[in-house]
Amino acid sequence: MIIGLIFFIISGFLIGTSRTAKADTETRDVTVPLKSAKEALQYVQSNQLKKAEERFEKDKEWWFANKQKVKNSSLDLAQQIDKQIADVSLAFVNDDQKQVKDNLTALTTSLENYKIGAFTDNQGQTKMNLSIYITKLKAAKTLMQNKNWTAAQAAVQDLQQQWLAVEGDVVSQSQKVYTDSERNLVVLDAYIKDPAKQDRAADQINQMIAELEPLADAHYSWMDAALIPLREGLEALLVVGALLTFAKKAGANKSRNWIIGGTVAGLLTSVIVGSIVVIWLSAAAFGQNNTLINGWAGVIASAMMLYVSYWLHSNSDIAKWNQYIANKSKQAITNGRMVSFAFIAYLAIVREGMETVIFLIGMAGRMSAGQMTVGIVAGFGVLALIAFLMIKVGVRLPLKPFFIISSAIVFYLCFKFMGSGIHSLQLAGVIPSTVNDHLPSINAFSIFPSWYSTLPQAIFLVAAIFVVFYKQFRGKHI
Repeated sequence: MIIGLIFFIISGFLIGTSRTAKADTETRDVTVPLKSAKEALQYVQSNQLKKAEERFEKDKEWWFANKQKVKNSSLDLAQQIDKQIADVSLAFVNDDQKQVKDNLTALTTSLENYKIGAFTDNQGQTKMNLSIYITKLKAAKTLMQNKNWTAAQAAVQDLQQQWLAVEGDVVSQSQKVYTDSERNLVVLDAYIKDPAKQDRAADQINQMIAELEPLADAHYSWMDAALIPLREGLEALLVVGALLTFAKKAGANKSRNWIIGGTVAGLLTSVIVGSIVVIWLSAAAFGQNNTLINGWAGVIASAMMLYVSYWLHSNSDIAKWNQYIANKSKQAITNGRMVSFAFIAYLAIVREGMETVIFLIGMAGRMSAGQMTVGIVAGFGVLALIAFLMIKVGVRLPLKPFFIISSAIVFYLCFKFMGSGIHSLQLAGVIPSTVNDHLPSINAFSIFPSWYSTLPQAIFLVAAIFVVFYKQFRGKHI
């Protein structure tokens, strides 16, 4: 069953590789409108609104002549430019210098995106790559240096939404740069919204540019395709492996079947959603929803895993465990707990599987179908081997060390999932992206400089310490 799923995943990727977007043979020449918009901006900044309006007429003329051409490439972008043209015209009528400046800046950004192909076309495809993304980072930096914070905020939000289109390129080469970049996108948004910290935003974007530029000209091989499922799947495997090993130790075959069922359901969900993205959507268009899925799946799984960690730790007493087994007879695990184990396995797989699918889709087309196939088979093959060894070793561990190690692993992942889950919700705009410079940032534990993520993690840590010391105290007084 699982082998069949792996080949289903492979075939989905090969479909994505062979599917090509409609060729854009039209030359996107925006030299005239870009020059006019930039000159108009210069006149606005020197308080010459009349001259700015005269220069803007060139943009309107270009737009009336080329509107249909842009619509043929991207209806969404055409609607965006059309609105910006109207907004600039209205701002000139109202003699509102600030609105003229902000709307002209937004128009300039849209024209530059059209020129370099940084938009989603009418077939749902995007030409966004890491080089274009870095160009957009530099454009956002210019807005910050010019203290055009309204336009800079819009640019950063655009960068957040388009991150998924390039994150596969990043994570396949450097996990550190990937994590740093995701953190910096949230920090950037927080800095721009806070007048007291706006001047520090440029330094943050400089770090992103410096880290991403060496990765822009990547060349991929089958090993890169293999590393994606290994990197993304290992944490999910630790969760599922701990649950399966526990079920085997307890002799609860029914519980084991529930956990496997949750795992398979998670794999199917990842494959189905990934196929939908390949066939009907683009990675960029799916980006916001994927961030929401990762965020909520991480938070919910974390809350459930906190209880599992506590439950595993509380059963590390051999006498208590023997009594528990005796009381439950052959069932050993209640029906409610079996369902919760299956749901935890499902969430862990979906959270990591969704990103694995999207990352590999992003890598498709950068290597041959043969290399992609070999890489995916190798990556999932190593994961399967690790899972086998985990269960074999786990079953042979003495009872007390097994429960202690399992509870520690599950708690670590619970702690990490909560931090990364809330961080994803901040990236999606569900939770405010406020940051505190006095808080630490530790990638290995998904600790980010925001009270929204750090406070729940701190509560979890205090609760865990209390449980450990309370159990030791009780043990000494029994």
